[in-house]
Amino acid sequence: MALPTGIRRLALVTAGAPLVAAMATIMFASPSLAASQSAKAAAAVQASSDHVYSTLAHGLHVRKAPTTAAPAVVVLGPAGTKVTVNCFALGTSVFGDSVWYHIVKPASGFVSGFYLNTGRDPAAGIPACSGHRHRHVYHTLAHGLHVRTAPTTTATTVARLGPAGSKVTVNCFAVGKPVFGDKVWYHIVKPASGYVSGFYLDTGHDPAPGIRSC
Repeated sequence: MALPTGIRRLALVTAGAPLVAAMATIMFASPSLAASQSAKAAAAVQASSDHVYSTLAHGLHVRKAPTTAAPAVVVLGPAGTKVTVNCFALGTSVFGDSVWYHIVKPASGFVSGFYLNTGRDPAAGIPACSGHRHRHVYHTLAHGLHVRTAPTTTATTVARLGPAGSKVTVNCFAVGKPVFGDKVWYHIVKPASGYVSGFYLDTGHDPAPGIRSC
């Protein structure tokens, strides 16, 4: 008989140390994992209107794609770290949960829904990361533009784009470190996921019309 998601998660947590070790091998090491997952099973915590959730374990990996095999963009801090979600995707199953969330703060990338206090997956009000949501295509104005994990020139580079004129697909904007006086950064979803400075895109002016705030 199939068990409800919350009960299955609680059963996994209470199965003992071997399970905790296996989970650590997959994503992170966390001495407080059992308590975190018990909390998830016990209470369904809903996000605010801008879809902010908290992590349930220390050192959660933010990955470039919704799979445990994807490279880690960054490793988050302690359990309870807040993340801002903009959409969900289906990916590698993590202990029976195949939902992953694309986050835009404090870094850009995917995290497994199993480790967020969403209550259920996919969480209510979170849209799918489908192509029809991302219609804003622009072009780069410089060769080798850096795609970063946050809207600042000091953030880690996720990828470097090709020649000037490369197409990027934008889904939202954020205010960050000024680049030649332009504080607007755009979160792109193609050809990579991360932030690029608006100064280097052919938007006309920043923020571009029709682009929502991240």
